[in-house]
Amino acid sequence: MRKPDLRRHQRILIPSGHTMAVHADSEAPEFEGTVTVIGLGGMFIRTRSSRPHGAVLRLTVEDPLARFEAQFTVRNVADTGLGLEITKITPENEQRLRALLLRLKA
Repeated sequence: MRKPDLRRHQRILIPSGHTMAVHADSEAPEFEGTVTVIGLGGMFIRTRSSRPHGAVLRLTVEDPLARFEAQFTVRNVADTGLGLEITKITPENEQRLRALLLRLKA
């Protein structure tokens, strides 16, 4: 029996051939990866840079369609990357994220 999906926000798989990069700002320890799943609640990043569950990261997400910054908290640690929850985002950056999600759905 499958567990019910309790997520509050829809997730979008990043289409093959579409690269969405993520990196930490210059004041943070080095961190970079590639987003594979994204939604209003967070994202999954394929990365070799591991962080412990509960770690807080200030990241910039860059895409050919948009760029936004937010604070994320590590919620899942896997061999292939990290599941991150958006825990702080400005209204302007949230609008950029929403516009990006609309374009990815189209």
